[in-house]
Amino acid sequence: MGDSSASLPIRPRQLIRDQVFATLAEEIISGRMQPLEEIRDQDLQAEYGVSRTPIREALNRLADLGLIEVSTNRFTRVAPVDLEAQADRVETAVAMIGYSAIKAVPTYTDEQVASLHARIDGLLAADLAGTSSREGLSLWYALWGEFVLNAHNQTMIDILDGQLVLHLTRTVPAQPVADELIDYMRTALKTLRTLLDRRNGMGVRDLIEPLFLRSTIEPLRAAALAASVSDSGGSTPASRPPED
Repeated sequence: MGDSSASLPIRPRQLIRDQVFATLAEEIISGRMQPLEEIRDQDLQAEYGVSRTPIREALNRLADLGLIEVSTNRFTRVAPVDLEAQADRVETAVAMIGYSAIKAVPTYTDEQVASLHARIDGLLAADLAGTSSREGLSLWYALWGEFVLNAHNQTMIDILDGQLVLHLTRTVPAQPVADELIDYMRTALKTLRTLLDRRNGMGVRDLIEPLFLRSTIEPLRAAALAASVSDSGGSTPASRPPED
């Protein structure tokens, strides 16, 4: 569990379950707690210094989100990353971001454009080869999340922050990012700056769809396919043929 409990003891009491949830969620999505790692109530009680009730409430919430697996009287453990589901979540996020761009970018104020420029600059200054790290994913999420926030669609905001954020910022084991892809992402980010300056919402939508497809969705689906082939002993399941 590392030293993430340094933020504890958890107070005030009415927020105990929320803070247990936040601490455990960070352990899982950062990769400090590994997939299939067992979680024991008694260990958490000793580490956090709280009763079993808020711990179980937090674990139930994490289970509802698909971050842990619970089998009654058998185990409670960190859920493995479902790569196909992860790709589906990214596609959902892309749809919301694209809609938000078309709706709101043409009306952006100078301050909104400047805020997004700052996020783009932060990514350009970062190591794009580490785009799948916790830090890298958080930078990307902050950029795209701002597009959704700026569209002021509360339903989309609730879906993004309530159902997707923990998965979309979860560290997923990945191959090193190829130099060609890094160059592509860097060029796309620079183009995005220009599109924002021009308040070109349609252009933003048309840029992000292939960017997400190439940088995230296709690699996730390829990794899922490779894992399924490995699990089946080398034969590709007939229900999931290779994609073009």
